[in-house]
Amino acid sequence: MLAEAALNCTGTQIRLLFAIVLTTCFPARAQMLWDNHKDSMTDDILYRYRTRYNDLTISFSDAMYNESLIAIEDLCIAIANLPISHFGMSSPNRSASDLLNTDMNRELQYNTVEMAGIVSRNVPLLNDEQKIIYDRIMLAVSAGQGGFFFWMHQVELAKRSLFRYFLPRYDQKMASHWPLHLLALQQLY
Repeated sequence: MLAEAALNCTGTQIRLLFAIVLTTCFPARAQMLWDNHKDSMTDDILYRYRTRYNDLTISFSDAMYNESLIAIEDLCIAIANLPISHFGMSSPNRSASDLLNTDMNRELQYNTVEMAGIVSRNVPLLNDEQKIIYDRIMLAVSAGQGGFFFWMHQVELAKRSLFRYFLPRYDQKMASHWPLHLLALQQLY
């Protein structure tokens, strides 16, 4: 499956597929699977290094593989809240605090001044329904309350109708793989 994906997919997509396989199928030889396909999972990182340093002779390195493993582990944490060591693989080299603060670090990379400007420009453009939702969320945030808010964007509605079109056409034997296929379909958009 990963070999076939390597023919048509980017390293990012193959890493996502690998993380899905790890977290849903629990392969017995996950480390061997990584060793056999690590080049295809890291080819986008290699390309980035070659472009950055304008040197086509750069080849795969341990640092690149480590970066790929970190990305896979981040996906595993997002999907199953488990590091890749739980799946029988060696952990990438990073500090324990990085492992726990991956989401926080990603959130801190935003330019808050720019984001505030975007919000202040776009809030007046909200329709009545969107404004009600926005006000409810902001009220919960300012009050320090938790909660769940469900809001479906028009793009999400279109995806759902696509899923409704494709799902009835699956064979019954494919029913056990629906979550994987749904995620694959979702990645197309």
